[in-house]
This record gives sequence, structure tokens and C-alpha cells, in this order.
Amino acid sequence: MFDQIFKSRIWPASWRFLSVCLIYVGLPLLAWGTNDWRGFLSNPVRTSFSVVAIVYALILAWLVYITPSQTEEEHRFDLGRWHAYMFESIFVLSAFGDRRSILAWAENPALRWLGLAIYLLGMGVSIWANFTWVNHLRGEAGRAVDNPVLLYEGPFHWIRYPSMLYLAIYCLGFALMFRSWVGLFMMLPLIAGILNRINSLEKIYAEKYKKVWPLRRHASKKIIPYLY
Repeated sequence: MFDQIFKSRIWPASWRFLSVCLIYVGLPLLAWGTNDWRGFLSNPVRTSFSVVAIVYALILAWLVYITPSQTEEEHRFDLGRWHAYMFESIFVLSAFGDRRSILAWAENPALRWLGLAIYLLGMGVSIWANFTWVNHLRGEAGRAVDNPVLLYEGPFHWIRYPSMLYLAIYCLGFALMFRSWVGLFMMLPLIAGILNRINSLEKIYAEKYKKVWPLRRHASKKIIPYLY
């Protein structure tokens, strides 16, 4: 019985929920100042963002829970790469500057709501991509491909790296939500890092998937449908 408990998918699902909440809500709140959490939630856009982030964490946790247990590695954005740390830095510095009006433009509710809308777009792409991958693992079982970059379903039908796309969308939306010039400026090195990472992966996959990669490249774009 204990063996079944320890092997339950509830543990990795719980960890995913906690880690996503920590990154998406915890980091901005820490940067804002936990002693003023009421001030953080006093703005309707920040409150809405917090609710959205928690719902997103629940969805990702559910996707982890239904992922076949024999899958050795679940698809996720590679947080070990420096441009991923840039993503976290944008969250921290934007929230820090918003409370203290450091490199922040004048209060503009419309821009905040626009940022939330952009963030929701990124969240939609993320959920779509992750659901497509999990659905493939559940449906194909032993015939599943070993990397979502080889999929032709969902957003992978048009682009090979949706995780890179929604990362950039997240950061743009967050910078607008927290009225941060720093966040917008840091989009430049973030995008440069994303493009560099994509180019590196293209070389790796071209070598690893020699038989199918030419067709995969011909049938899809890297990160922007029909363009790039």
C-alpha cells in the first residue's frame, strides 16, 4: 500500500502546482514586499493575475497527474537555460518597480488590462501545447514520439517551439501589467536568448532525428506561424 502511495501521481502534480505558484505569484509578491500583500492585491489587474496564475497552476498540476507514469520526462520549458532566468528576472524587477515607481510609467489601467490579456494569450498557448503533448502520450502509449517537437497536432502543427513563444508572451504581458520599462527593455536579451536556444536545438534535432527532421522543418515554422 505504501508503495502505491509513494508512486502516486499526486506527488509530482502537487510539486508542479507549488512550483508554478511560487514562480508566478510568489516571486512577484516577494519583490513587491510581503508586508504589503494587501497593496499588491488592491489593484484589480494584479488580483486578477494572481487568480489566473493559481488556476493555471491547477491546470498544469492536473496535466501532470494524468500524464502516464511510465513517461520518464514530462515536457516543460527548460528552466536550466539562462533565458529562463531572464524570464524570472522580468517578473521580479517589474513587480519591484511597480510598487516603488522605479522605471515605471504613470498609472494606466488600460495598459494593465492589455497586459493581462496578452498574458492570458500566452497561458492559452501553454495549456494547448501541454495538453496536446499529454494527450499524445496517453493515446499512443508505446508508439508515442520521444519529443513534442515531432508532433503535428495542436500548436505543433504550425510551430515547433510553442514553449518559447508563450514564454515571450508571458513576459511582455507581465511587463505591461506591472507598468515596467525594465521589463520591456529586458525583452530584448530574452528574445535573443530564445532565438539562440532555438538555433541550438535545431542543430541537435537535425542530428538526432535525421530521417524525419527535413519533413518536420518543411511542414512547420520555428516559433511564429507562417513567418519564422
